[in-house]
Amino acid sequence: MANETIYFATNRDELKNAQGITIGFGDKLNPVSPAYLRFSAAEVAPPTKKNADWSVQSVQIAPESIPGVTTDDPTAEKLLGSAAVFDALRQRLITAGRAKGGVDLILLLHGYASSFDNALARAAEIKRAYATKQRAVEVAVFCWPSDGSLTPLIAYKSDRDDARSSAKAVARALLFFLDYLRRLTTDQMCQARLNLLAHSMGNYVLRNAVQAIISEFGGKRLPRAFTQIFLMAADEDDDALNDPDKLARLPEMAEAVHVYFAASDRALTISDVTKGNPDRLGSAGPHTLTNLPQKITLIDCAKVCQTTLMDSNHQYYRQRPEVVADVCAVLDGTRPEAIPGRAWVPARGAFVVAAKP
Repeated sequence: MANETIYFATNRDELKNAQGITIGFGDKLNPVSPAYLRFSAAEVAPPTKKNADWSVQSVQIAPESIPGVTTDDPTAEKLLGSAAVFDALRQRLITAGRAKGGVDLILLLHGYASSFDNALARAAEIKRAYATKQRAVEVAVFCWPSDGSLTPLIAYKSDRDDARSSAKAVARALLFFLDYLRRLTTDQMCQARLNLLAHSMGNYVLRNAVQAIISEFGGKRLPRAFTQIFLMAADEDDDALNDPDKLARLPEMAEAVHVYFAASDRALTISDVTKGNPDRLGSAGPHTLTNLPQKITLIDCAKVCQTTLMDSNHQYYRQRPEVVADVCAVLDGTRPEAIPGRAWVPARGAFVVAAKP
């Protein structure tokens, strides 16, 4: 199988060779500023044998020159890496859309304990998994600095701190992209649907980014940026969608929001019990259904979250075919009640996804 090109933005620290050339990114915040962004692309290869993972083959750093930041020369021409990456991504979307008749762009916010390479691997995996014969998919990922370690308590707390510190960077990256799209002429547009997927602690990153965007907009209505927003196995408080200081205003930014949760997600049980967190949104859904907008759909994955012991039933969004098929149906525009494999449970206010026999 061919490699996948994955575009990304990151506020991680840069790893440089002996010549001072950036060759990759680490697991710490960029020392320039937590909000300092680099935009790049990577080639990611599919597994070559069973149970192997995707692997990063090369990283192409978009050249950038910012007087006073990357260079001491005040007369240097300003060159933004974001412009080159956005242009390249737009061209890929145009080509993919023409080939298949439709294309979705998914912006991924990865979760806790994810190294730089692991974040790109997940993006490549869902790019391949969520595409259909009638619809192409491109995935771009925001690589915020999680420790890439499953060390209890220590790495988790560090990741929570970095998730909070990354909020302005995520908000800046999104607003940069929306501004880029607004400046396109009609003949330059790619006609792709823009979607967002946040997994695990990526939902906490999203919460803080939304609050940064709210601050930026000064109380105005937030931009309708996305077609679909997917909150997967959210390591976020279960009152987040009811609390205006958390994610209550997120639905303003999308046509629809889909909350996938599972009570038997052991990773979130550990987050709840051992780390002193409140009940998690990704465990049983919202704390209350009162005043939730109709555009929010709840999907109970308790019957289809079993993966591997190592993954603690936390990776079903990419590992379980029933959930992958459910996401594909949403991306295809199927009405919530018409998606195969779902059963509506009125008392829960949620759809339950059934396991395939």
